[in-house]
Amino acid sequence: MSMKSNILVGLVGAVLALTIPVKAAADDTVYATITSVTPNYIELVTPVRKNICSFIDVPIYDTVQGQGATGLEVLGGAIIGGLFGKAITDKDEGAAAGAVIGGVVAAEAGRADKTRIIGYEKQKRCGIQFVDRVESIVDNYTIYYQWKGQYGSTVVDKRYRIGDKVMVMVIITMLSGQ
Repeated sequence: MSMKSNILVGLVGAVLALTIPVKAAADDTVYATITSVTPNYIELVTPVRKNICSFIDVPIYDTVQGQGATGLEVLGGAIIGGLFGKAITDKDEGAAAGAVIGGVVAAEAGRADKTRIIGYEKQKRCGIQFVDRVESIVDNYTIYYQWKGQYGSTVVDKRYRIGDKVMVMVIITMLSGQ
């Protein structure tokens, strides 16, 4: 018999200890030796509540009593009022009335109290935000094993160590063309 006809094609897969034992053709249990173990990871993303604070500039307001309109503001109101009065009535009397009303409106606007920003104050503001926490966890393991010079690999959930023995099924087949 030639050497080629006796070549072992490969190890098909590891059989975990909890499964039914698989026997080789000679009804002997075959164990392969683990030569390498590689963990396979997945990323687990979990939203986490986080209290986040920051400092912001908040305006400080003050009310300033109106000092009355300046002469220029009253004059400007009178001119604008006169133009509107003339445009609406198309008469000089309308222009005069508009000028008087415009001046009075400007003078009254200057007397009104005004609110203005007189400075800024730093204030701490806090709020709840969700931040993603990413964690890599082991999902399963790829084990590499060897039996009588033949190598194989499979993915398992159980963590093995190098040198551990695993039960395997050995399939021997004749090469075609013999």
